[in-house]
Amino acid sequence: IKPYLTPLLIAQNTGGETPEELTTAFQTNALEKISATQSNWVAIIDRVPQEIKDTIASESLTGVGFDQYIQRSYKEASMAAQVVGFVGKNKEGDDAGYFGVEGALEKELQGKSETETVATDALGKKIGSVGFLNEEKLRGRDIVLTIRRDIQYMAETQLKQGMRRYGAKEGEVLIMNPHTGAILGWATYPNYNPQYFYAYPSEYYKNPSLADMYEPGSTFKVLTVAAGIDAGVITPETSCPRCSGPRNLGGYELKTWNEVYTPGITMNQGLAKSDNTAMIYIAELLGSERLLSYLTSFGIGQPIGIDMQEDTSTPFPEKLGVVELATTSFGQGIGTTSMQLVRAVSAIANTGQMVQPRIIEGVIDTTTGERIPARTTTLSTPISAQTATTVTEMMVNAAGHGEAQWTRSRTHTVAGKTGTSQIAVQGGYDEDKTIASFVGFAPAYNPEFVMLVKLSEPTTSTWASETATPLWYDIADQLFLLLNIPPDLDQNTVFDFTLPASDSASVGD
Repeated sequence: IKPYLTPLLIAQNTGGETPEELTTAFQTNALEKISATQSNWVAIIDRVPQEIKDTIASESLTGVGFDQYIQRSYKEASMAAQVVGFVGKNKEGDDAGYFGVEGALEKELQGKSETETVATDALGKKIGSVGFLNEEKLRGRDIVLTIRRDIQYMAETQLKQGMRRYGAKEGEVLIMNPHTGAILGWATYPNYNPQYFYAYPSEYYKNPSLADMYEPGSTFKVLTVAAGIDAGVITPETSCPRCSGPRNLGGYELKTWNEVYTPGITMNQGLAKSDNTAMIYIAELLGSERLLSYLTSFGIGQPIGIDMQEDTSTPFPEKLGVVELATTSFGQGIGTTSMQLVRAVSAIANTGQMVQPRIIEGVIDTTTGERIPARTTTLSTPISAQTATTVTEMMVNAAGHGEAQWTRSRTHTVAGKTGTSQIAVQGGYDEDKTIASFVGFAPAYNPEFVMLVKLSEPTTSTWASETATPLWYDIADQLFLLLNIPPDLDQNTVFDFTLPASDSASVGD
């Protein structure tokens, strides 16, 4: 509650003298504040508790009024903190939203100030609008998020447990409906309590899924494959004539992640085995201009357009050299964000149509009570529906017969891809630290969600198949229950985990 004085009303009722009780009541020099301005309204103290307000009001002091001070309360503490943001102070000392939804929709949430000037008698009763007392009203709107509380709580709990289990430094879980773009859960860690934001390092405030660029590694291969199939340069059964060993390009030797090579490997096998040389072959068939065109259609490098303050574009090349074309094909040497990757993969899950990710479910007009729902917007159609179906089948094969097959679902068909990417440092890459991730959607042929799980610098294993992937499936099992998704696999299915002899004991990318 903010107390204020009305100098003109005080002067009118006291003959120009300032009552001593005003100074006593506020324990401040009210006389100086009144005499120093010609305003009808003078703030005395930033805020006072309700009990002090009641005491002052009981004195019926002339020219004293009170504005209600609305303070943001975050009852869920740190839950979805980097989605919501926080309310702090601007340079003028007024409340202002920062980061997340609070920062992006500051004006919408705060509303427009409407002021009515009235006069009151000594008892505080209105006697007319004659320009003495200010009554301020705010006409803000309420924002309803797409986040489901049960899914958010589960995702944050699972993420923290997974980070402890695998010794990861940071982690992210993004869960989106690929048909509507609604974000159902968005967990990031470490996070903070927005009620006490000032007690945390400032680097915790930003949402890393939007603000932090990284090299995605092998999760990016699904986009390369999708581009190749949609352009008609490959089919799932196309064999690779250049995959019998490392590729020497521009003075660099480019290898597979496990240095195992399969002459004549098909594109379907290449995605399942995460074969870098197979991806290079696709990129060479496409060429720089066509590959970049597809990636742009998938939204790589483009801002998300979501209602959060950290939303931004990322650097994107205009042309790729021989080496850059090759490394881009397997997700190295090109930067993206977690949300850009989820948005891109959602197009595969949604018959080739990429919709606008959104965090807003609707807006409520606090004056009328009207609820205005958010709309689903299609951004682009980077690939055809047939291509999306074909790539989905390849991703199902990759999830069921690739390096992550040991943790696959026994109840639901999953389309997914692992990714173990190196962390870029000055002059090269860190030899010991990785980013482990798994991106996928389920049920594969009628998706209810697309999800990315990303762990930075896991210590128990550097490989995604042993860290991010099992965590993805743990979360997916909970999503099947929370979203009431019935199993689409025969419970009596016998799974074949056989791999070719050269790969039979390997795990990894």
